[in-house]
Amino acid sequence: MQNMEKNMKKIAVIAIFALLVVMFTGCSADADVKQSGKPSVVGVKDFECIVNSNIDFLDGVAALDYEDGDITDRLEIKVSPEVPVTGGRAYFSQVGEYEVNYKITDSDGNVATKRSFVDVVDRETYRSFKMPNGFSVRTNGNAQIVKSGMENGDFKLQANGGEVAEDIMLERTFTMICGYQYTFTYAIVSSAAGSSAAGKVKVLADGVDCAEFAVKAGENAITFEHTANKVDDNDEVDVNISVCFGSLGSPELTIRSVETEYYYPDNMRGTKVERAEDFNFAARVSSRIDDDGGRLDLKGNAWSDNDGTEACLEITSTNSSDIWRGGMFINTGIALKKDTSYNVSFDISAKEKGKFEVIIQNSQWNEKQLGKMEFETSPAERQSASFVVAPDQVGSLWIYVQSGTNVNEIRLSKLSVKETLGESEKLSYPIEDFVESGDNAEMTTQDGGFVYEISKFAETDNAQKITSPSFFIAGSSANYVVTFKAKASAPIELVIAAPIYGGWDPTIMWSRIYLTEKEQAFTFFCNGNASDKDYVLEWQFGSVNNQRFSNVTIEISEIKISLRNGESDV
Repeated sequence: MQNMEKNMKKIAVIAIFALLVVMFTGCSADADVKQSGKPSVVGVKDFECIVNSNIDFLDGVAALDYEDGDITDRLEIKVSPEVPVTGGRAYFSQVGEYEVNYKITDSDGNVATKRSFVDVVDRETYRSFKMPNGFSVRTNGNAQIVKSGMENGDFKLQANGGEVAEDIMLERTFTMICGYQYTFTYAIVSSAAGSSAAGKVKVLADGVDCAEFAVKAGENAITFEHTANKVDDNDEVDVNISVCFGSLGSPELTIRSVETEYYYPDNMRGTKVERAEDFNFAARVSSRIDDDGGRLDLKGNAWSDNDGTEACLEITSTNSSDIWRGGMFINTGIALKKDTSYNVSFDISAKEKGKFEVIIQNSQWNEKQLGKMEFETSPAERQSASFVVAPDQVGSLWIYVQSGTNVNEIRLSKLSVKETLGESEKLSYPIEDFVESGDNAEMTTQDGGFVYEISKFAETDNAQKITSPSFFIAGSSANYVVTFKAKASAPIELVIAAPIYGGWDPTIMWSRIYLTEKEQAFTFFCNGNASDKDYVLEWQFGSVNNQRFSNVTIEISEIKISLRNGESDV
């Protein structure tokens, strides 16, 4: 497939070159080219790439000769400082500036050369998937980290040489409401043999002693309290919590979960807090038009108006008997919290009379319905409606308006979400790893990457996929770059994408790539479609083309997200 793409590019370049020759030299073109007696190299350009990535120097490049025709396969490409070039591709592992020299020799010994330059730059790492999101580990004294990171769903930590509790520090920043007492609970398992203490633990809050414990073999629940003091006029502050280990010997610690809980004052319990006042629909509306593979005459679209005050679903044709096939998703951006109820209200109108439904759910796909209401409005009639979402629901709050059985134009506006505070607030900070979904496959993870063994490939892309832990994109998503290395035991294709967490649209990156037995580095620049949201990376392996292979092992490593401009405010 890659060779086919290269040949197509080459043919296009040759055709354009021939056309330009005719346009600019007229009827004497053949004579002029023949008279020059030299071949030509066309399409050469300068490159910029990220360190630890590949460049294809034959992309859009062709070597042409009047007598020999297309002689691109004779091109000699040399890079200085020296970097090996194989099949027109080179892998750059060092930051710096490089000179690229193209040389072509025709059958008569005539030579033509072209030169270009490569600027290989480093990028500030924004998110590495080796550590759980938000957590970091550092050492002091003589302590050395043996293992630190995710491994098959668990966060493993192992170190040697620590003597005092501050030698190994597991750190995370928590946003806390000033004046509220928080209870922190860390669930930790030690692999030390026997029942004696396996190490000392000290907890620091912004560098100040907070609590001390002893870690014993087996399961440990480290529980401590902290109250954040108010600074200036801020009601919330960021507090760095360091769980510090010492005298560990060499047992392996597994961090299973981290949770916090705080209680509301008596005069605040039951208070309703506005969470989405003057809600703006811009970049939060996406359509779902499922025409059953073209077998149904179902057409439509969904969008937000120019100022973001309304979300609109338009179904222009349908013969579907399933109302869910045509609709629009609205992402409120609100994460549902335990012990908290929600009141969702909005205005809604329809251009035509007909039935449609509004569903409140806890994700875009694989959803749980939290509420449902049926409508049959008269033209131009605007109704107000509200739902109450009961406490103890988890996920993210989505709205789905569905009208796949009726031609109509439906507008939703004045969205408001109010939360009713319970007695306490409980927050979990997930220890996330890559997640596998699909049949006939098995995944293992380590060092921020994964190995995926597929015995039999599915027909569709997302029927076999790996999903990364979530990451937050702030500012313009065009400032982010996704990189990783990959190889497979058979030449397979896959889709790599970066959809919104809990859904699909908006997707800030999508590409179809091809793997071989030789490890390759891949670099993807995000498109800037959306920002200030949580996203995931997805590798989708199902493919009709891949079904000719079986028992394939895929290795994806060194996955990270970097900033194109490290000075941007993220």
